[in-house]
Amino acid sequence: LYVSANGSASNPGTISSPTTLNAALTQIAAGKTIYMRGGTYNLSSTVTIERGNNGTANAMKSLVAYGSEVPVLDFSSQAFASSNRGLQLFGHYWTIKGLEVKGAGDNGIFIGGNNNRIENVETHHNRDTGVQIGRYSSTAAYSEWPVNNLVLNSYSHDNYDTDNGEDADGFAAKLTVGPGNVFDGCIAAYNVDDGWDLYSKTDTGAIGVVTIRNSIAHHNGQTSD
Repeated sequence: LYVSANGSASNPGTISSPTTLNAALTQIAAGKTIYMRGGTYNLSSTVTIERGNNGTANAMKSLVAYGSEVPVLDFSSQAFASSNRGLQLFGHYWTIKGLEVKGAGDNGIFIGGNNNRIENVETHHNRDTGVQIGRYSSTAAYSEWPVNNLVLNSYSHDNYDTDNGEDADGFAAKLTVGPGNVFDGCIAAYNVDDGWDLYSKTDTGAIGVVTIRNSIAHHNGQTSD
């Protein structure tokens, strides 16, 4: 399926008649790909890949940039609020590749599912952490905490919360994450709090093992301006 910034939900999702992102997410089958055309997608509400919207280990669902084009998901019209995330991934076995996510009222990309691959994304100027992994629901039991997600070759920068400037990280796998989550080849820079945050607290217990490799953190604790 093909989507564009000016696509219509009534369109079939061909390259000449693209559909919308939300429509494509509910239609795509396991093993198939949603291609996002380049340009700015001005979005005022959270885009969610719901729990149960899954690929499989041998047939992942994919949401990727079309060719060398860069789709920009711009959530700048959202108010600063913990419920105003940009892109939420609650499903399992998805690949998300080549997107830019900016301006969300909270996290740019939030991953609550398992066995997902986030690759070559850029998250910036979101009002909480750029890419965060955590449980999809506040009532999700430990067995439902996200596991085995890979964030690869991604750049998260200039994320800052506008209330106290103490919460927005580049990347986070904290509070409620299971084992096997990996960050590889990533850069976290100029985020107002941490480059990577792996915080846990006593009322939810320890998090699973997180691996960070081949990655760089610099100039966090400030933004580039």
